[in-house]
Amino acid sequence: MPVSRFPTLILLVLFLVCFSIAQTPAGQSSLTITVKDSNGAVVPGATVSVASNGQLFRQTVTNQNGVAVIEKLPEGSYQVTVKAKSFPIISRDFSLTASSPNMVDIALSPGSVAETVTVTATRGQVTSEDTPVPVSVVNREELDLKGLNTIGDVFRTLPGTSTVNEGAFQTRPRIRGLDSNRVLILVDGERLNNSRTSTEQSGVETGLVEMSQVDSVEVVRGSGSVLYGTDALGGTVNIITHDTPGRRDHGYHFGAIFNTFYSSNENGRRGSVAINGSNKWMAFRLSQSMERFDNYFTGKTDGKVPQGILDINAGGVTPDGEALNSQSHGSDSNATLRFFLNDTNTLKFNYDRRRAGNIGSALLFETFNGFFPFSNRDKVSGRWDSAAITKNLQRLSVSAFYQTQNRNFTNILTVGPVLPFFPGFYQFSETVTDTKTAGLDLQSDWVLGSRNNLTAGFSFFRDTNNDRRIINSSSTASAPIQRSDHSKSVPDASLTNFAGFAQDEFRVNRRLKFIGGLRIDNFKTKAQSTNGFSVPTLRPDQIEALGIGALGSGLNVSNTAVTGDVGAVFKATRNISLSARVGRSFRTPNIFELFFTDQGSVGGFVVGNPSLKPETGTNFDTSVKLRTSKFAGSVTYFNNNYKNLLATQEATTPGPHGQQCPVFIIAGPGTVFDADNCNIVSSNPRFAPVQVFQTVNVAKARIQGVEAELEYPIKIRLGYLTPYGNFSYLRGDNTDRSEPLDFISPFRTNAGVRWNNYGKSYYFDYSARIVATQRRLSTAFLLPANQGGNGGPEEGFVTHNIAGGYYYRREKFNLSINLGVSNLFNRAYSEQFTFPPARGRSFTIGTTWEIK
Repeated sequence: MPVSRFPTLILLVLFLVCFSIAQTPAGQSSLTITVKDSNGAVVPGATVSVASNGQLFRQTVTNQNGVAVIEKLPEGSYQVTVKAKSFPIISRDFSLTASSPNMVDIALSPGSVAETVTVTATRGQVTSEDTPVPVSVVNREELDLKGLNTIGDVFRTLPGTSTVNEGAFQTRPRIRGLDSNRVLILVDGERLNNSRTSTEQSGVETGLVEMSQVDSVEVVRGSGSVLYGTDALGGTVNIITHDTPGRRDHGYHFGAIFNTFYSSNENGRRGSVAINGSNKWMAFRLSQSMERFDNYFTGKTDGKVPQGILDINAGGVTPDGEALNSQSHGSDSNATLRFFLNDTNTLKFNYDRRRAGNIGSALLFETFNGFFPFSNRDKVSGRWDSAAITKNLQRLSVSAFYQTQNRNFTNILTVGPVLPFFPGFYQFSETVTDTKTAGLDLQSDWVLGSRNNLTAGFSFFRDTNNDRRIINSSSTASAPIQRSDHSKSVPDASLTNFAGFAQDEFRVNRRLKFIGGLRIDNFKTKAQSTNGFSVPTLRPDQIEALGIGALGSGLNVSNTAVTGDVGAVFKATRNISLSARVGRSFRTPNIFELFFTDQGSVGGFVVGNPSLKPETGTNFDTSVKLRTSKFAGSVTYFNNNYKNLLATQEATTPGPHGQQCPVFIIAGPGTVFDADNCNIVSSNPRFAPVQVFQTVNVAKARIQGVEAELEYPIKIRLGYLTPYGNFSYLRGDNTDRSEPLDFISPFRTNAGVRWNNYGKSYYFDYSARIVATQRRLSTAFLLPANQGGNGGPEEGFVTHNIAGGYYYRREKFNLSINLGVSNLFNRAYSEQFTFPPARGRSFTIGTTWEIK
């Protein structure tokens, strides 16, 4: 779809908004919800939320008689969710018609397993048992209990997931062995990913969302491309932030929340304050937070450095365990305003301003010092929702956002002198990337007959990137600048995506339903002729073979992706559901991979490749899920096959005798390249040739495994004792080379037990994280370190954590205090396939003060 037609889409959206507001639902009723405990006693002060197709429709609180009344509710399908002190979350589906009862009774039991509800897996609110998509949901109470520094830390404890990097800002998720841009990060359903970040060495930071703003985190494992498009190759993470209060049919409501958090290991401090209010016509929420984390400390090595942890004498870790250059600080300002236009239409606006600075890259210190002086995000967004428009059109939603990500990466290279031969070398390099993203999403939900529910819509986003860079070189930091370079490694470029999607749910009977979807994406990537960006000096035949002739003068690249999936859910019994799904996933090459042309961070010279194909995957999942009021468990097997995976390799061109010859940049006189034999026959030591590398589609891979999780509350004399845990086994193979993949953690187990009293006012929690040693690795990876390998297998580890807390809950006031100790025995270890060591022991305390 041409960009010139985009204004037409805006006019269409405005027409739909006016049309929906003008409609009068066929019928309206008042819904009365009575909340009681398992003994039949009423539960006052419970929060009752009514959602329609995944979007909050109304919210209220039960009165002293345990009753909540929702007035003027249109006919349609809804989900009632009840949250109350001392009880797990309970959700119930119901349909409201003129002939159906308008009263719902909900019974709560302190020992019941909480319902798991997701909006990410299907673009609509549904319980995890009703979808074939493997999903984990971490709510705010669990986030507080875990005592997390950053959202990235969540992925240490979920099935099938792990982490990349360390520190309070830069920890990122790895899902089923894939990370960086192969995992899609959403914030309230809108993209956080951008197409400028490197896939092999970087990725979008979840730290761009401040922890106190988060209400829940939903993690979909496996393909999410049909609903969300590119990057959802390994999984999709939806970070759902705090919303405004729901509509109040009578009076005006004000509230406030104050949060604090402290972590002893890195002297981490975070505080936030929020105020909110609502009435019949509007609601608002305003918040401000600040945080500061110093360098963290590793666990005690007792004189022995575990495999994979940098030697403390190498300069990255001090003798007392301080991981140098791992600090960060930041702030967040957020404002949300929602208007209730009438009983079925709402309009929401949000502004989020995230500032982060002095962000270190752990252990990049001394000789090569890399850090981020700032990494900022600004986002404005709007969303319109309409429910019960007609008998068949149950919901229409339109959202739009504009986001800027402005990041500065600075590195300083210092090489000491070797007198009298070498005076020393100092280089200061600063690269500022300014990426702007505009996005639009339209979704409609249809009820077609008694068995069919259809979700359909279209989406659009455009990333526009501009870089600026300066490199100053001299013999020492205090010496006069000898060379100043203002060149660019990436041209000014944009990536535009238009997509249409549809997903249908067909219920064969009350036990069996099928879910299938289709998506078509068109991508246009455009590089402009940019001052300071140029291709290296190579022979014409090499430039032609590498396909980079037009890089310097501007280039347009276009591709189309078609994805689909189909799944089934079968309710074998009231408590057991079986599901299976097979689908396609993809990731389009981004601006960095298509156009980056410069010195590589690990040596050599990298050139862009405009001919790259999208990475694609075929994903299969099958699950067994068991849920009763006293037990919840699931087992999932998955088998994901990928092709055209991108990797940076030595660039070659055909030689005169059919052989492939490496490509070199001849840096100066005295170097002769023997084309017949593909090698350097002489060289001036002052002008060593530089080898050229290029990102290409090379790899096929298969990643398969088993994921399981359980929760089992047991009633004992003093309260409820709940064993819980999850288990993951992953196996990865490079099917091109018939060898193991070198980024797969094998066995990962999280096991724990939690006690809480009958009123859930007090709790104590113990958990252990067990990661097995990974010996199944390629021969090259297992080579000694002085030969470019890892020096052995990736060592496993076990960490222990304890936590406890107190909850004081009343109808108008809540107080919670959460205490914890992570890495209880101060174990020195490193997350597998992560260079920096992990944090040592840390004492944490978090408090939440809420006026409702």
